[in-house]
Amino acid sequence: MAGEREEKYRILLIEDDPTITNVVELNLKLDNYEVFLASDGEEGLKMVEEVNPDLVILDVMMPKMDGWQVLMELKSRDETRDIPVIMLTAMGDERSRVIGLRGGADDYISKPFSPLELTARVKVVLDRVGRARRLARRASEPGEVRLDKIAVQKGDTIRLISTDEIYYIDTKHEYANIHTYNESFLTNYTLSDLEKMLNKDFFRTHRSFIVNLKKVSQIVRISRSSFLMVLTDEKQSKIPVSRRQASALKGLLGI
Repeated sequence: MAGEREEKYRILLIEDDPTITNVVELNLKLDNYEVFLASDGEEGLKMVEEVNPDLVILDVMMPKMDGWQVLMELKSRDETRDIPVIMLTAMGDERSRVIGLRGGADDYISKPFSPLELTARVKVVLDRVGRARRLARRASEPGEVRLDKIAVQKGDTIRLISTDEIYYIDTKHEYANIHTYNESFLTNYTLSDLEKMLNKDFFRTHRSFIVNLKKVSQIVRISRSSFLMVLTDEKQSKIPVSRRQASALKGLLGI
């Protein structure tokens, strides 16, 4: 990690409680991060534009603009959607966690919390999510290798999974869900983002699906113009494809 810290990570803390702000700022600086502060959502969004942080720590209950609004605003902008966000809030119920993670948050920490836990989670998010996104950006540049691992979330856990583990990807609302042999994970990418990142083994079969062609067992016809691609996962998932796509895929797959 020492090599990566030669240029300090820039962290923006958006929090209206001065006591919490002081404790978090001190611990982050002790861990060699460059810390910027905002006391409400409106100020926080302005600071994002000014300092271009590597990570945002975001409180939910704030004056002027709450954390959910700030999160949605960050994730709706092309220039800020890839900035990792850790939600820091007293709202610790499961529904709030789901809202935060589905809204694009990378982690969720409930108050009261341990400052050491917070800095540990900051490191995890920057190491995993940040590295994956840097790889994703490089994957779209000429001559660069495609992304072979993707940061995903399940509950409170963030991990990297190999693209070889992916059977298919679908989307609900804005962000994509990755499906492996018997599990599903949430990502902070759109389907279009992933389509650009993944290698030639992945095929956009429909506006709502991307399929790993290595995981296809057969293509079956269900009507004159409708077909289903059957996968080899535990549930033998069936993905809709058009007649034109089915014809092209049968040739690619030799089936």
